[in-house]
Amino acid sequence: MATDRVESFKRGQSATKTTTKHHPFVAIDHRVIDSPAFAHLKPSAQVLIFIVARQLKRDNNGWLQATHSWCKRYGIGSEHTLRDSIAQLIAHGFIYRTRSHGANGAWATYALTWLPITKKEGLFLAGYVANAWRDWKPTEKKTTPQKVQDGSGIKCSFTPQLPAETAGTHPAKTAEYEYMLPCSGVKAAHSKPRKSKSAPSHYGAWLAPYISRLTSRGLAHACPVSLQ
Repeated sequence: MATDRVESFKRGQSATKTTTKHHPFVAIDHRVIDSPAFAHLKPSAQVLIFIVARQLKRDNNGWLQATHSWCKRYGIGSEHTLRDSIAQLIAHGFIYRTRSHGANGAWATYALTWLPITKKEGLFLAGYVANAWRDWKPTEKKTTPQKVQDGSGIKCSFTPQLPAETAGTHPAKTAEYEYMLPCSGVKAAHSKPRKSKSAPSHYGAWLAPYISRLTSRGLAHACPVSLQ
């Protein structure tokens, strides 16, 4: 309530006159602001709802603008922010574009979906849905495989497959990896245990070619084994 003090000099006395002035205001239903769709909006898009609703009169819903020249005075700094905010409000069902930007420079027009549209002539309302914000649902986030750290310190994607199932099934890269010379009292990694004291005639046939290769490379002294 606004109080205006009016001095009445004609009567020779002071009087206090109380008047009530009605100022325009923006009214948005609590159900709109309390909705999950509104909470999901970016702050700039939330501000844009009030900027668009600021233009409301008795029968102009559907003819509301969201131009940068209009919105920048209310804090929408860049056109990129404005376009992103408009896209959010449309995607969340709060506004509907009733007419696209025209070639003659006419701006696009919008309607607030929780209010009725009375003047429909000249508007394109084929896909209009009243209170579309109530049907909005958040999109499911795509989950990525969990990153785990192996022994080397490198992170790799977790997989339910068991690597032990295929371990040891890969063939040797070269013939030299197939056998290990049993020197210094260490058993060969791929040597088979002896079943009996009497070894077959071909047992140890690989030893002579192996020593020959070491000799040709000058490595025979690394593990002195007698062929006798």
